[in-house]
Amino acid sequence: MTLSLDRKYRPETFADVAGQDHVQTTLRNAVVSGNVAHAYLFCGPRGTGKTTTARILAKALLCTLAPTDQPCGTCPQCQEITDGIHPDVYELDAASRTGVDNVREEIISRMPYAPVRGSYKIYIIDEVHMLSTAAFNALLKTLEEPPTHVIFVLCTTDPHKVPETIQSRCQRFDFHRLRIEEIIARLGLICEREGFKAEPEALQLIAQRSQGGMRNAIKALEQIAVFGAGTISYSAAEDLLGEVSSTSLFSVAELIARRDVASCFAWVASFTQGGTDIAQLVRDLSAHVRDLYVVAAVGPGSLEGLLDGDEEQIEAYRQQAAAFGSVDRLAYILTVLGDLSTELKTAASARLALEVALTRMARPDSDLSLEALAARVAILEQGGLVSVPAAKAAGTIAEAAGAMSDAQRLWASVVKGLEQQKKRRTLDNIGGSQPHLDPATGGLLIELPTNAAFAKQSLERPEVLALLRQLLHDASGRDLSITFSLGPPLATTATSAPNTPEPEVLSENGEASIAAVAEPEAIIQDVALGSEEPATADVSLDVSPGNGDPAT
Repeated sequence: MTLSLDRKYRPETFADVAGQDHVQTTLRNAVVSGNVAHAYLFCGPRGTGKTTTARILAKALLCTLAPTDQPCGTCPQCQEITDGIHPDVYELDAASRTGVDNVREEIISRMPYAPVRGSYKIYIIDEVHMLSTAAFNALLKTLEEPPTHVIFVLCTTDPHKVPETIQSRCQRFDFHRLRIEEIIARLGLICEREGFKAEPEALQLIAQRSQGGMRNAIKALEQIAVFGAGTISYSAAEDLLGEVSSTSLFSVAELIARRDVASCFAWVASFTQGGTDIAQLVRDLSAHVRDLYVVAAVGPGSLEGLLDGDEEQIEAYRQQAAAFGSVDRLAYILTVLGDLSTELKTAASARLALEVALTRMARPDSDLSLEALAARVAILEQGGLVSVPAAKAAGTIAEAAGAMSDAQRLWASVVKGLEQQKKRRTLDNIGGSQPHLDPATGGLLIELPTNAAFAKQSLERPEVLALLRQLLHDASGRDLSITFSLGPPLATTATSAPNTPEPEVLSENGEASIAAVAEPEAIIQDVALGSEEPATADVSLDVSPGNGDPAT
C-alpha cells in the first residue's frame, strides 16, 4: 500500500522539523549533554510536530548511535520506532483510553520492568488532556518519581485542560503555528521530489488555508495533486478547498460599506448556489475585514509584515477601508462576524443567520449594542447628515446633529462605565434606550421603551440616579441631570404641538418668511439609522412680490 504524503515526508531528525527551532535546539542539547528530563509536555495546534518530535526524541535515545542528536533513521531501532512496534516505546491515545484502569494497566504496572533493548522506556501519550480526573490522579505520583529508565512525553492541543499538578512536573514546550513561508517551502520540496507541477499561487492558497499546520497543508496538496493528475493549479485549489475568491470578498464588503441590504440578500442567494460552506465564508470575510481594519488603523504608515499581498492589492484595501469611513465601524463589523461564527455552530438555518448578520453590519440601527451605537455616532461625526440647500436650515440641522451626537456620546460613556462596574441589573433596565439632550435642563433625557415602566421606576431610585449622574460627570466634567421618559420625549414628538406656528426665516431684505422645514431631529434620526434616501428640507428665501405672501 502506498504511503500518504504526510507519512512519507514525516521528519526523521530534529533538523527536519520545520518552524520549531526553540524546541529542537533544546532537546538536541539535552540529549548530547545527558540532561534529558523525565517528563515533557508538548503543547500546540494540530499538525505542528508534537508527536513527530516525541518519536525523534525516542530515536535519539534508542538509536544504535545513542545518545545522539542525529539518529540514523535506518537501524532496526529507528525503523521499529517509525513503524510503531518498538517494545520500549509505548504510544497511547488518551482520546480512546481515558480511564484510570488504562493508566494503571498500560503504564503503572509496566514501568518497574527494565527496557527490553535500550536504556530507556518511553511513554508517548497523545491528547493527554482527554484523560479522566481519576486517570490524572493515578498518573500524578508516577510523574513525580518515575524510575530512572522511564521518560514521559505528553502531547496536547488543549494545555489549559491539563491539571496544573501535572504541568508542574513536566518541562513544557509550546509548538508554534508554522509561518506561511515555511509551509510553502516544504510543499515546494515535496512537489519537486514527487514531480508535481505547482502554481505558486496554489501553494500560497494551500498554506494560508492550513491554519499553520504542516499536516493539513500536505494532505490538501495530495488531494489537489490527485484531482489534477500531478498538476497543482490555483483554480483546482480554490474549488477543492472551498475558498471564497478575493473578488467575492471585495464585492460583499462593498455592499456592506454602501449599506445596501437588498443587494446583500441577493449576493447571499447567489453565493449559496455555489455550495461553499457558509462557515468558511465567515472565516474568509473575517480575515478580509481584519485586513481592512489594519489598513484603516495604521493609516499611511508602513504595512510591512502586517498584510499579505502586493502594492496593487494593498491599494485596493486602502480604497475599500476608506469607504467604510471609520475604524470603529470596521471593529463593529468584526464583532458581528465573531458572533456569527459562534452562532453558526447551533443555528437552525446558516443562511438566515448570515442574512441577519449582514443586515446588522450594513444597518447598525438594527442592533442596540454599544458597538452599534458607536458606529452610528461615527456616521454623524463624519458629516453623514442631510444636505439642505438653504444655509439657515442647514445650520439648524447641524446644531441638532451636534446635540444628538453629544447626547449619544455621553450616554455611551455612561453605559461603558456601567459595564466596567458590572452593573448588570442597571444595564438590563436601560436596554433599548435612546438619549436626547434636555433643552430645559441641559442634561440628558433618556427615552425608554413604552412598556418599560418598571425599568423606569428602578432607574429613578436615588442610589441609581446618583451612580448615573456620577458617570455622566466623569464623561462630561459637569454636573448634569438625567431624566427618563416612556416613549419619545415631548420635545421631539412631531404631534406634541399641533398648533405650533411654522418657523420663521428672514429673507435677504430682512422680511420674515415662513418655510416648510422638516423636524431637525427626525431628519437626523432618519440618517443615523441608515436611511437609503436621506431626507432633505428645502427652504425658500424669496417673498412673492405681489401680496407679500411667502413663496413655498
